[in-house]
Amino acid sequence: MFNWNDLKIFLAISRSGSVRGAAKDLGTTHATLSRRLKSLEEELASPLFERGRSGALLTPFGEKIKASAEQAEKAMEEVGRIAFSEEAALYGPLRVSMYEELYTNLLSPDLAVFQAQNPGIELEIMTSETMSNLAKREADVALRITKTPPLGAVGRKLSDSPLAVYASSSYLKNRPREDRWISTSYEAVSGRFPRGIVAGKSNSARVARYMIREGTGIGLLPCFMGDTDPDLQRLPGSSLIPDNEIWALIHSDIRKNPRVRVLLDFIYKIFADYRSVLEGRRPKP
Repeated sequence: MFNWNDLKIFLAISRSGSVRGAAKDLGTTHATLSRRLKSLEEELASPLFERGRSGALLTPFGEKIKASAEQAEKAMEEVGRIAFSEEAALYGPLRVSMYEELYTNLLSPDLAVFQAQNPGIELEIMTSETMSNLAKREADVALRITKTPPLGAVGRKLSDSPLAVYASSSYLKNRPREDRWISTSYEAVSGRFPRGIVAGKSNSARVARYMIREGTGIGLLPCFMGDTDPDLQRLPGSSLIPDNEIWALIHSDIRKNPRVRVLLDFIYKIFADYRSVLEGRRPKP
């Protein structure tokens, strides 16, 4: 029988289209993956990929086994989730995925309290603007800013997350007749500017906030970012703009895990305390 981990390598190469890309995705070296792939092909007595200028292409045999390998992958992931759910101890690792600005602007001190209260839980905080794959347990708990939680995820809406227009005091003190705007790649922000000049752009809300703070222009930010920044204030006369929602999500298979339960209960409480901050009704105390 071949090693299951070698089958994972086969799937990673088929998805990335190259051994080098798969090595990057799996966090290992090109040489290691090449050696493991060769071992798997010897075990199966048939080549899985054809190497060419365009990368690694599946052989007819590789095409035949790919669907079965994917089914095996899903089965192994399900076994892992069920085993994790049955753990009874309040110690061990727990992966949490969230938008980085949620952690830095709001949750950092609270999660430090959680870790002090639960010293046996090894809390791994992963920051990302994209949804972690809960089925693959890329994260056990995901705090996501979305209106469309993925299928298979269960959880609770924690709050709304509106936008507002923010400016620095230096900008407002010398506010130009025609406003200068800071734009981001976020589609809810682009196209919402009234009359004015686009003075700067960024694909990062954090960078946009710094540009607004420096007085380069004014811009739209989630209220939990703008209202918690002492160097920013809402543009006089502007209103809240409804936008996204904040959710706490897990895979349904792991809802009974005690570490997941204790963290979710903690998250529900602190988000209830912060709801008015998140929804732009008052600044963080």
